[in-house]
Amino acid sequence: MNQPFARALILAGAVLGAAVAPAAAQDAPSRSDRSLVPAKFPRWDAGGSLGLLVVSTSDSGSSWGGWDQKADYRFDVGRYWTTHLKTEVAVSTSNPWQDWETVSFAMPATYPFAYDTIDRRFHTVAPAITWQFRENTFMHPYVSGGVKVGVLQEHRHRDAASYRSGTVSYPVPALDERRTVVLARPFVAGGFKSYVSRSVFVRTEGRVAFAQDGVRQVSIMAGVGVDF
Repeated sequence: MNQPFARALILAGAVLGAAVAPAAAQDAPSRSDRSLVPAKFPRWDAGGSLGLLVVSTSDSGSSWGGWDQKADYRFDVGRYWTTHLKTEVAVSTSNPWQDWETVSFAMPATYPFAYDTIDRRFHTVAPAITWQFRENTFMHPYVSGGVKVGVLQEHRHRDAASYRSGTVSYPVPALDERRTVVLARPFVAGGFKSYVSRSVFVRTEGRVAFAQDGVRQVSIMAGVGVDF
């Protein structure tokens, strides 16, 4: 090979390499971008959340009309069927709370009454179908729909005592009763999964459950989870 032809070949190779290198560097994702892209299509995710549950007193069992605000602790696990469609189930529980109720008695006294103490706690199991938008991005919005099956545990109790109404004294018997109320409420939800690494995400969600007469439960949750 003569020298002029060799020099021309080397020069052409250098020019082609200089032209290709910037384009390749531009197309390649940065290190930070690669860290947020899932390594593979996940089949499952799981997470835990903490939030606020606002529940109608019609569902919470309180004797007065209005709304109760309770802390809500939730664990959920989901199964992806496509990159967008997922089925999942959430299990949650509220903090326990205490109510007091005045009860009357059929006794020969003026307005005979006593006070009952009622301990309550609310648990739910909520299967759902979720549609997740976008792929391989930092933030994934999603919508869900399903049924919240709520279990309200109630413990009503009082100590035996002697009460007085006017000039009449009357005995109040002790009480220790437990009951469980099961409620089924359809719900809709929406939220975001925001990834902090390839598989770890932060999740925020709002959820509204209904009955025939309107909204009965509203929950706002935030937590963390992992794809696997």
